[in-house]
Amino acid sequence: MSGFGLLGQHGAFKANLMDLRQRRQEIIGANVANGDTPGYKARRLDFEDKLKEAMPLPGELKMAKTSKGHMPTPYFGAVAGDLQEVETPIPKGDRNSVDLEQEMSRQTANQLLYNYATQSFNGQVGILKMVIDGGQR
Repeated sequence: MSGFGLLGQHGAFKANLMDLRQRRQEIIGANVANGDTPGYKARRLDFEDKLKEAMPLPGELKMAKTSKGHMPTPYFGAVAGDLQEVETPIPKGDRNSVDLEQEMSRQTANQLLYNYATQSFNGQVGILKMVIDGGQR
């Protein structure tokens, strides 16, 4: 994530978020594809709590930057998330823990949030392009 240079920590954060959302989408897709596979355990990718830990809390005092050599601190780096197997509360005879309705609902919500993160990232890139072009479009 350090290669974002001009996009800074906000660009790095948004890129990390899009990567996590894409990974979650792939996991949900695998769950749906294995909905009829006997013994398959649905998986979940949890990353929201770790993502919150990577950002400062609202209202926290920001560290003063008293020298040009000081590093910015608000974003503490890339988050990977935790992959977990899910047990179903209502056991099925084939020991498969995939609930297709839940998976489709999660997939829709995740897709909407991915689209939002992408639009935000693209907006940031668009502003940067406008600055580079000198405001001429």
